[in-house]
Formats: sequence, C-alpha cells, structure tokens
Amino acid sequence: MTRPALSLTRTALALSLAALAATAQAQPGEKPLRLTPMLAQPPVVVPEAPEPAAHWAAQAERWQPGGDACGATQNPPWERLTLGDALALTLCKSPSLRQAIADVAAQSANVELGEVAFWPSWSANLEYSSARNFNSTGSSGRTLGASVGLSWALFDFGQRSAGLREARFGLAAAMATQGNALLESVREVTRLYGEAVVASAALDAAIEAEATATQTAAAAQARHEAQVGSQIDRLQAQTALAQATLERVRAQSGWESSRGKIALALGGDVEQPLRLAEWTAWTRPGKELPDLSQLRREARSQHPKLRAAQAQVDALQARLETLQAQARGSVTVSASGGSSRNWGAAGNGNIPTANAAVIASIPLFNGRESSAQQAQVMAQKSAKEAELESTRRDVDSQLWQAHQALLTSRQSLLASERLLVSASGTYRVAQGRYKAGVGSVLELLNAQSALADARRQRVASLVDQLSARTQLGLAAGRAGL
Repeated sequence: MTRPALSLTRTALALSLAALAATAQAQPGEKPLRLTPMLAQPPVVVPEAPEPAAHWAAQAERWQPGGDACGATQNPPWERLTLGDALALTLCKSPSLRQAIADVAAQSANVELGEVAFWPSWSANLEYSSARNFNSTGSSGRTLGASVGLSWALFDFGQRSAGLREARFGLAAAMATQGNALLESVREVTRLYGEAVVASAALDAAIEAEATATQTAAAAQARHEAQVGSQIDRLQAQTALAQATLERVRAQSGWESSRGKIALALGGDVEQPLRLAEWTAWTRPGKELPDLSQLRREARSQHPKLRAAQAQVDALQARLETLQAQARGSVTVSASGGSSRNWGAAGNGNIPTANAAVIASIPLFNGRESSAQQAQVMAQKSAKEAELESTRRDVDSQLWQAHQALLTSRQSLLASERLLVSASGTYRVAQGRYKAGVGSVLELLNAQSALADARRQRVASLVDQLSARTQLGLAAGRAGL
C-alpha cells in the first residue's frame, strides 16, 4: 500500500475560477459561454481584475460533457490518481453539468427568438384552383396564383423589448446555475478524495502500528524466555498486537469503502483498484488568513447562487412588463404582392395583385384576465425575492463557517505537528528504556499507541487544511483562494 496522495491541488483550485470568470464577465445579451474550466490554468486569483471572458471562451469546449478533451479521461490513471484527474473525469461525465449545459442552450435559443421578434416575418404563397359548373353552359376555369407577403409589428408598447429582457435574464440565470453545478461537482469530488486520503493514511498508520506491535511482542516474548521479562509483560504485548491487528482490519475496510465510492463517482467499477498520488506538498497553510470582508463582497457580487436568484427576479419583472404591454395592444403592418393567371370561361391572362394594411389591435374586456396574470407574476416575483434574501443569508453563513473552519484547521495543523514530534520522541525514549531493561512494556505500548494516533491526526489535519481552503473558495463562489 503506497502513501496516500492528493497532487495537482493547484489544478483543482483553478477549475471553477475559469468558469466563474466567464460568468462574471458575460452580459445577458451576449452569446452564452460554456462555463467549463481548463485544467491547465494556474491558480492565480485576482478578484479586482478577473480574466476577460474571451480568454476562457477560447478553451470553453475542452472540459465539458461531450468536449474533445474529455476523450482522454475515459481511462483515468488508477495507479496514480490525482485530484486533478478526478475532477477532470467528474466534470466530463457529470449529469448535472450536462443538464446545465442543455438549459443554457435552451435559454440561448429563447434569446435568439426574442431578437427575431423585432424583424418582419416573410411568407411565400402558391395557389392553384380548378372549378367547373354542372349546368347548361358547362363552363370551367383554372387559376394559378403566387404572392409574397410580410408582416411587421411596428409598435407594441414595449412588449417585445420586455420579452427579450426576460429571455436574457433567463439565460443569465441558466449560466449562473451551470456555474453552481460546477462548484457542487468540485465540492463533492474534493470531499470523496479527501475521505479516500484519510482512509488510506489510516490504513498506512495501522499497518505500521501492527508492525511495531509485532516487534514489541517478539521482544517481550524473548525477554520472557530469557527470564528477564515477566509473564504480564508478554501478555500485554500480545494483547496490544491483537488490538493493532484489529485496527488494521478496520482501517482496511474503511479504505475499501472509500476506494469503492470514489471509483463509482468517477465512472469506474466498484472493485477497481487504485492508488492516490502524493498530496502533502499542497496542504501547507498560507501565510495570511483571507480577509472575510473582501470574500463577502466577492461572494455577493459573483456567487452563482446569488446571480441565478437575482436573474430570476429580474426575469419575472420583465414578464410583468410584458403582460402590461400586452394589455395595451399593438400596431402591425402587413403587405403582399403577386400575380395570378386564369384559364377558362373567365378569361385568360395575368392579373397582378397587391394589398397593404395597417392593423391596430386593442384588447377589450380582458381587464380581469390581465390583472389576474399580473397578480400571479407579482406573487412569483415576491417569492423569488424572498428566496434571494434567504440565499444571501445562506451564502454569508457558509462563508463564515468556512472561514472559521480554515482558522481552526490552521491551528489544528500546527498542533498536530507538535503532537507528532512529541509522540515520536516519547516512543524513541520508551523503546530505548525498554531495550535497556529500565522501562516497562506498558510504557512502551502507551507510547506506541500515542504515536500511531498522532500520525493519524497529522494526516487528518493536513486534509482538513486543504478541505477548509477549498470550501472557503466554494463558499465565495470559486474553487480557490
């Protein structure tokens, strides 16, 4: 069993930044960007001067469900799985991201339909008719006609403009929802990978503790056979060995459970063997704790949940304006021109035709229906505004909790390092005393148990540090600090 790993963390921290930079820069009326990241980008985060959307648009097709680059992730490196590999495979196969991309495409089509409504609609007609009179004359005739016409809404009291704004806000909401789906995917993969790291580290510590307990039991047995050690020391050492074996079996079960979960999440078989890459280099704490006030301002301006909720409120406002405009009516101009040809008793020859009309349409006696529709939309808008406020509070709460978790993890990391140093020194002293015949086996076993526990806590603190930094970035609306 190799040492647990979590490499390419900087890659993971850059994933959502790529997508959210595109979200922050795209305007509702612009062509939508596919909010999917590029793994090769470095984790440089400058909230005051984010990268332009066009920078990420050039790479938007790479890491998304169905993208060209996703073909390389079909067979992930199970023998040395990094967090970056896990994220890439998850993003390429994520059902929630596929659904979000489809929603963005649908909303983009709605925007195009809203823009087309400002232009005239053209039509071409071709008509052929034949008639015969069954009377004494027995006359008959045939007519062939062709015409081209247009219809153009000249004035509708802002109905089309409000409809276009609604479609654009719907597109903005879909893009923000896609960004949030990206964050949730990163959150889930990071959680599963972190659990796998802890489980793997626990197994390594249990194996090492069992080996140490085996050596101690052998030494106690040798001392007992040489009649320099007591029977109770030998039994205590054997009990400690049995306990260490039990802990190793439990740790093995925990690792297999975590391995199966991450293998299934990445689309592999539940029995797929895997090893984790080296990870400790990316868990060191930063020099300074991120400023909470700046993160709150950033989250309120760019968090996908807030952007989606605000866009939904704006879309309902635009729909309300559309209904108000529909109640006022519209003015439409229509025109057509063509030619027809007759054969038969009615005469032969081409007959040119042309007509034009200006139509003013004003709804009558529909005030009750219009008022009910507007009241319905206003109620929906009020509910969405309440949801927006609730989401804003949730974002603030998550950000505060993540900030406190990061602060705690930094302190725990330093404490676990001191604990590991102290436990290692204690074990060396106890081992030396026991070999010299001046220390008891109970003293050695206690030091041995404390060292194994300190190793597990050290790994858990390292993973908590990485997880806390990632969770703080996610709470702020991006995947890195």
